[in-house]
This record gives sequence, structure tokens and C-alpha cells, in this order.
Amino acid sequence: MAREWTTWFTGCLFFLVSTIFMFSTVENLEQVFPRGMDHWWEDLGYWLLSYLPWLLPICCLGASLFTLSFIKKRGEWTGLLANGISPWQSFFLIILLGIGVGGASDWMMNHLGDRSMEVSGLTQNSLKMQSGTDRLWYFRSFDPTTGIGHDLQLFAYGKGGEDLFRIRADRAEWDSQNGWSFHKGRFLGFYSSLGLPVIDESGTSMIWEKLPSQENEEGVYKTKSPGINRSFERIAGLGLMDDPLPYLWLQKRPKDMSSLEIDRLLEQFPNHQTTEINPYRLRKAQLWWNGPACLVALLVGLGLGCCRGFSTPAQLAGVALLGALSFYLVRTLSDSLGEQQVLSPFVSASLPYILVMMATAFLIRIKK
Repeated sequence: MAREWTTWFTGCLFFLVSTIFMFSTVENLEQVFPRGMDHWWEDLGYWLLSYLPWLLPICCLGASLFTLSFIKKRGEWTGLLANGISPWQSFFLIILLGIGVGGASDWMMNHLGDRSMEVSGLTQNSLKMQSGTDRLWYFRSFDPTTGIGHDLQLFAYGKGGEDLFRIRADRAEWDSQNGWSFHKGRFLGFYSSLGLPVIDESGTSMIWEKLPSQENEEGVYKTKSPGINRSFERIAGLGLMDDPLPYLWLQKRPKDMSSLEIDRLLEQFPNHQTTEINPYRLRKAQLWWNGPACLVALLVGLGLGCCRGFSTPAQLAGVALLGALSFYLVRTLSDSLGEQQVLSPFVSASLPYILVMMATAFLIRIKK
């Protein structure tokens, strides 16, 4: 039985991968080979890894259903039961195979899928960065390979949300050692509880001048107009160390990232309250189910295959198709609730599997 299950599993996997590969290459070859044919083998591996989390459970389900269906049709299932062999004894090797498939899939997604988080594969595009409630950055364009952004607008705020200073610059350069430098722009400084920010003549530092005459009794400054408005050729040394790299990583879709990549992004992203990283939290929870999903699909297939009401391959295929459609419908809904933070990421990722197991147990009960 284990040999037949392996044959059906391999056949299902080959058919699905071949079909998806054919449609992907016909629609757009860059979906599979984004870097051209110079790196075709590596790109093909990454493309395949992006489909494994949902292809392997389908293959486990299909292999289990068709294996039991055909051994029933040949009368082998009746012979096993007549000889006192319990279903779980018959399924022991198949379950071990399912655990092995799930473990191998989990290992591949966490190790072989750990691509470099460098910026060489990212594209030049607009960039927005928000460092908590302190600073907000807008770049019309940003080149990740050089660390240079163009048409910058930077807004700095105090603890109470008041304006501290603003910088508009034609060009801004990032250096991991020295921070940001700004070229050809305008600096606006506002009165606040910290004082008035003033840039020195050399443009290498900023000091806060205390102006108590501008303060009222509640400690709030009366004017909202800038206290300083000057153009500059270059400003550096302001101590602004907001790293753009984690924000550039957001250009990668969650499904194109491995578990280790997502962990690295979540650990290094400076603004943990933003909703931009919710899809990555959800993807991390989904990847946790990558291995167990194969075992769940296998057990569901074996459970349905043992039911007396589903004796022919056509009946089993129909039930499997309806079950798969229902599963992905529930998964789409739960993913949406997870991204909107209605459900926690782990609950959102687990809900489809829990409902499938409950539905399978209900079907087995009524078909006995």
C-alpha cells in the first residue's frame, strides 16, 4: 500500500507542477526566471519552493484518496479487514511517509529558501519610511543599490506630535556608519519644548536654541510658523540613523520569503506597530503549518477513503474537490481577517485546518 501511495503522490506532484509551470511560462516567462537564463536553475528552485506549501498537501490528499479507492475496487481492502488487519496497521507506513514529506517540505522552506536579504534584487521605486511617531520620510525614488534617494521630504515630530523640523532635499544619501546626508534643499525649524533647531554654518551638526519668550504658561509654544527657514547645499551629521533596508525588504511579497527571512524582517523592522508587516506575521504563522499541513491532508484523505459511502474514485474525487475549494475559500477569508488584525496570525492560519478536520470527522461519523 505504501508503494502505491508513493506512486500516486509522485504522479500528482508531477502533474500539478508541470501544469503550473506550463501556464506560468506561457503567461510570463519572468514569473519563473526573473533574472534570465543565466540563473535559471536557482530561479527555478525558488519558483518551485513558492508553490510547495500548498501543492504537497494536495498531493498527500489525492494520493491517500486514490490509493484507498483502487485497493477497494480490487478487493484488497476487504481482504485486509478479513485477515484481522486494522486500518491503522495498514496506514502505518503511509503516515510515516506523510510525516517525512511534511518534514522535508518544512526543512526546504526554512533552509533552501533562505535567499540573501541584500538589495541587489530589489527595484528602484518610491519609498516611504515611518520611524515610530518621531519621523516620516517620503522619497519620490530610491535606488537600493547606491542608497541614494531623490526628492525627499522629511518630517520630524516631538513626543506630543508637534513639529520639530522639516527637510526638503533634491538628494539624500544613506551610509550605515554615518547616517543620512542631504543635498540641495531647504531646512525648516519649528519652536518646540526642545527649543529651536539650528544648523551650523558648516552643515555638520544641529543645536537646539532655548527660547523661553515663545512659551506660554502651559509650556506650549504659541506660534506654528517655522522659526528658521534656510536653503542649504549639504547637511550631514544630524544623527538620523533610520535604516532604509527593512523598508526596502517590504518590496518582497510575503509568499516569496522564507521563514528565516521573515524572522529577520520582523526583528529588524523599526516600527512594529505598523500594519505594513501584518501580512509577514501571517505568512510566518502559515509557514509553521507547512509541515503539519501534509499530515493533516493525509489523515483527511485516509479518513474519507475508509468511509463506506465513498466507494468509487469518482465519488472520492468529487468530495476531495469540494473539500479543497471549501478549504481555500475559508483560508482566503481567514487571511483577510488576519491581515486586518481581527484574528491573531496564528489563529487565522490555523482556522482552515481546524475546520477541515472537524468537517472530516463529521463526515466519517455520518457515513459509518
